[in-house]
Amino acid sequence: MIKQLQERFAQPGVRIYRHGKLAMLELSNAHGSVTITPLGATVLSYMPTGGEEAIWVSETAVYDGSKPVRGGIPVCWPWFGAHPDDPAKKAHGFARHAQWELVSVNQSGGTAEATFCLDSSDATQAIWAGDFHLELNVSLDTRLTISLTAENRSEADWNISEALHSYFRVRDARGMLIEGLEGLRYMDKVRAGARDLQDEPLRVTPPVDRVFFDHTGAVILHDADRRIMIDKVGSQSTVVWNPGAEGARELADMSDEAWPEMVCVETANALDNAYTLESGQSHTLTTVIGA
Repeated sequence: MIKQLQERFAQPGVRIYRHGKLAMLELSNAHGSVTITPLGATVLSYMPTGGEEAIWVSETAVYDGSKPVRGGIPVCWPWFGAHPDDPAKKAHGFARHAQWELVSVNQSGGTAEATFCLDSSDATQAIWAGDFHLELNVSLDTRLTISLTAENRSEADWNISEALHSYFRVRDARGMLIEGLEGLRYMDKVRAGARDLQDEPLRVTPPVDRVFFDHTGAVILHDADRRIMIDKVGSQSTVVWNPGAEGARELADMSDEAWPEMVCVETANALDNAYTLESGQSHTLTTVIGA
């Protein structure tokens, strides 16, 4: 598989290699580099030129294909969090567990771009009876843009919740400031689903697990002397998550000491902001990251 991909997509600024049992695609240009694995079409690295790594991946992540890599930007689809009707099904849907097909790589006009696809199959329909086509486009120029397009090829309408579950590498999540969520309603999973209003910029105090509703704008992470901006399109929710010390101990693929190094700020359509994807229609969820 690696050799075939190397031959098919050979061009300057494109590197395809193996890490553990997983294929990796690295795109690089004057603006930086981005690395994606076809397992879940998951972005695992974004390094702006002259800057620092923006994406967090666990040092104890598994690369044998048995489970998603802990960290990066997993695709949560067609549901976010626990399955709404069947708690026995895997959280955050099946897209992040699936092997996606790399269908195109392009370097032109200062932009590096790759597209991955996933289609419904007997394996996916055994989990979720929908006929779908997914495309994930990753584009690197002055910022990193990731777009997930879902097409409903079934005769029935679907209720969809989803997220681009971005893990950001930070110097210390404890007390870091996140701007842009002021004035929003949120659900606090740490407080058993309590609902509240965010009346000022969010000061992260792990553990934190909040779903902010009806949010369509950008947020800014203040990470010491660095700023990370996350903008979005096609999204009505923003999720902020850090497991804290106790939560990290429950994650086998995350060291007990790693939780201050990361915070998730997720571009989503979750819970109250789930939407109906009608038969024959498509929807695109986009996150734009500038670091």
